Amino acid sequence: MTASQTLTLSEAGYVLDRSPTAINKVVDTGVIRARQRRVGKVVQRLLGPAELRFLLLAEQLEGDLTPAGRRRLYGAVKRLASDAHRLTLGEIVLDLVRIDEELHVRLQRLERIRQKVDVGRDHDEPVIHGTAIPVYMVAALAREETTDEILDDYPSLTKEQVEAAVEYAKAYPKRGRPYPGRSLKRTLADLAEIGVFEQGEERLTGAPRKIP
Repeated sequence: MTASQTLTLSEAGYVLDRSPTAINKVVDTGVIRARQRRVGKVVQRLLGPAELRFLLLAEQLEGDLTPAGRRRLYGAVKRLASDAHRLTLGEIVLDLVRIDEELHVRLQRLERIRQKVDVGRDHDEPVIHGTAIPVYMVAALAREETTDEILDDYPSLTKEQVEAAVEYAKAYPKRGRPYPGRSLKRTLADLAEIGVFEQGEERLTGAPRKIP
């Protein structure tokens, strides 16, 4: 991640395994600063590598930092060159090698997930790479169905693609109306099991119901 690259709060939350709401609160309290970008009528908050470094480091030092200490630490991280891995804060010297390595791994994971999804003007919404299957639909099914059930409904998919859809939806939450958690095929099967169709057929044909 270069100094000019930025992540949205949702992307940063996924990378850092924290909720976007929690990160937004850190910005609101003035501990860190976020850049801004206007997308239509929405103003997005963006975090750069210094903010990600700080948040990951502060999480590990949480019990040892006062509010003033957090601000001092952020200022020191902000001034540190991106290729420097030793941070001096008064008499304290922090080795950031492990922090930077972990952050690099997490950013790579996000990039791999993005590569498995097609986003562009040719699609109304993100679809799984090489298919026309909406990512958010698969992610919604994963809330109530097992991976094997999803693969049975969509045999052209692989387990890795299903997992990527779930992870993508975490980093890029769907806006608007959510997809149902059951496929049409399984919803119809569920209704058949509880006899909905048989009862409906009796009402339509006027066939007498058996009284137990």
